[in-house]
Amino acid sequence: MTEATGGARITQGNRARPGTGRPGPGVLAYSEADLEPVRTRLASLARGDLRPRTEPADDRHPAAPAAGPVLAEVSQLVDEVGSQLALLSESQRLTTQLQERSAELQRQQTELEERARQLAISSRYKSDFLANMSHELRTPLNSLLVLAKLLAENQDRNLTGQQVDFARTIHAAGSDLLQLINDILDLSKVEAGKMDVHPADLQLAALVDYLGATFRPLAEDKGLGFSTQVRPGTPDRLFVDEQRLEQIVRNLLSNAVKFTSAGEVRLTIGVADEAESGGALRGATEVVAFAVSDTGMGIARHKLGTIFDAFSQADGTTSRRYGGTGLGLSISRDIARLLGGEIRVSSRLGQGSTFTLYLPAPNPPGARDTGATAEARAGFRTATAGDPDAGAAPAIEACGGGRDGLDGARILIVDDDARSVFALTGVFERYGAEVVYAENGHAGIRALERNEDISLVLMDIMMPELDGNATMRAIRKMPQFADLPIIALTAKAMKGDQEKSMQAGASDYFPKPVETDHLLQLMRHWLQRGGGPGGEPASSADFTLRGRGQAGGE
Repeated sequence: MTEATGGARITQGNRARPGTGRPGPGVLAYSEADLEPVRTRLASLARGDLRPRTEPADDRHPAAPAAGPVLAEVSQLVDEVGSQLALLSESQRLTTQLQERSAELQRQQTELEERARQLAISSRYKSDFLANMSHELRTPLNSLLVLAKLLAENQDRNLTGQQVDFARTIHAAGSDLLQLINDILDLSKVEAGKMDVHPADLQLAALVDYLGATFRPLAEDKGLGFSTQVRPGTPDRLFVDEQRLEQIVRNLLSNAVKFTSAGEVRLTIGVADEAESGGALRGATEVVAFAVSDTGMGIARHKLGTIFDAFSQADGTTSRRYGGTGLGLSISRDIARLLGGEIRVSSRLGQGSTFTLYLPAPNPPGARDTGATAEARAGFRTATAGDPDAGAAPAIEACGGGRDGLDGARILIVDDDARSVFALTGVFERYGAEVVYAENGHAGIRALERNEDISLVLMDIMMPELDGNATMRAIRKMPQFADLPIIALTAKAMKGDQEKSMQAGASDYFPKPVETDHLLQLMRHWLQRGGGPGGEPASSADFTLRGRGQAGGE
């Protein structure tokens, strides 16, 4: 065998020239002992032992003889091969680990995607449940509140004073239940990030008048003083979601009245300086503070950090003494954050509390408020669903219609709930209107075809066979009813429902349970104006949502 290494030749077999005993030219002689270390190393490599040979020469592993430089080079090459094989083995190990890690990450990603899918399904189930519960609870509440209000008004003067009180108690209890439903829905919307904010130009004076008209009678009934103050230099207009701002301040004022047995409740509005706000809303060019102060029971210092938690109150015993779910402050805090603000509280046990809402006060260029709009705001905000005695008559007068707007009108009610139809019919007939009833969408279309002189339609949305949205789309395809006012009237007041109804052809939208005075205003508005779909709904600004949070809070 002949092998070339580094330019030298190693030949086994013919080690010496014939007859001389000496190596031939170009041939190096070696013995079996010389090759033993190389063979041993190759054998160890074959077994997978890739560690470099570092042991010193000894009797078992003699150093390469000086006469064998080629063997030394071969041994060096073998060691280099071993090192390369060791690197290759380490690379393969790392590659295997990376593949395993990649597979683990892929598995985790799959699990996360599955959990996200399950969470989305769970969220959808929750939303569907809340929507259905909202409908199923609001529908009977609608007839309960409307009929109780009719009895409490006692227009025929045939009820005793005690019976009127009974009716007012029923209405108040139903309103409390409605507030609980609204609180739960609001909390779920905030948690799901589905609560919408719609800022608009707000006249501060109109807001103060409304709050005073709502809470001054409640305070006086408890023997409390009530005052409002707007500090000099406070902007007369704010660019904010009026409904949400009112919801927060109503809750704070309601709590102040509820938890104060003697003294006064005070609302102070003004621009907060850096020292007063303590650095609240850093970066805001101007901060407006709504401070609600009382002389009530106060809150212990160690309770201040928990009163904004859901279902919490300052003292566990107050749940029995004062009632309430403990959701109001939690919802108010979250809504304040949606508005870009925050709520702070200072209190001393037995001396009273001050809750302050800090809001940024942007005033967009070009914002303006006409006198008619301000007047409408002032008129449409006097009655609330939770306070049957709070200015109901001024609210009716705001449209200037009295009985004239409804007298002689033919109203088609399309609703599968006979209780609601019965209750609303009693209201409309008092104002001289004639009611036509249909129990579902198909029956509603047939009723229109038989009665083309219908003046206005109240359309329930959730109905069997043909729902309200599908019914409105069918009606709008009939040329003779292109300009017929249709008000979507539904207990399913969830996010997106109004938009769907407006797109289906509604002229306006009104959630159940209805506040009859506001509904009458809205109906007079459309009876006087007329018109089909696509217009600006009057209810979105002035009729429906304002005041529906009631005067109860936690």
